[in-house]
Amino acid sequence: MIDFSSPTFVSVLLIAIYVLLAVALLLVGWSALRSLRRNRSEAVSNGLPVRRMAWGVVALVVVVLVLTCLLASTKPMVINGHTFDNSFWLRISDMLISTSLILIGIAVVGVLFGMSGLSRKLRIGK
Repeated sequence: MIDFSSPTFVSVLLIAIYVLLAVALLLVGWSALRSLRRNRSEAVSNGLPVRRMAWGVVALVVVVLVLTCLLASTKPMVINGHTFDNSFWLRISDMLISTSLILIGIAVVGVLFGMSGLSRKLRIGK
């Protein structure tokens, strides 16, 4: 049996994760600033107000993050014989997993709503 308690390249993997996280955060910040600068007017695209839609998405993500953080579980977990009981990281990981599942569900519902043609029947966005 192989003992995986001390892998060889853990430090390299952690450094790669930190670098990728930093790059992702920088790209998100740059993209948000660029989007806010370009959408200063009340432009309408496909019958939808662009700026209001962008702020709505930001508000939705923040609300879902806060709610899932407040409702996250801090129950200790036993994984590979080790007990993980740090309530902060348990809460954060549960928050991120729950948020991604909720946002994927909202995206699927939005796509199905758009494909159904119901928005045209209800005259949404006109």
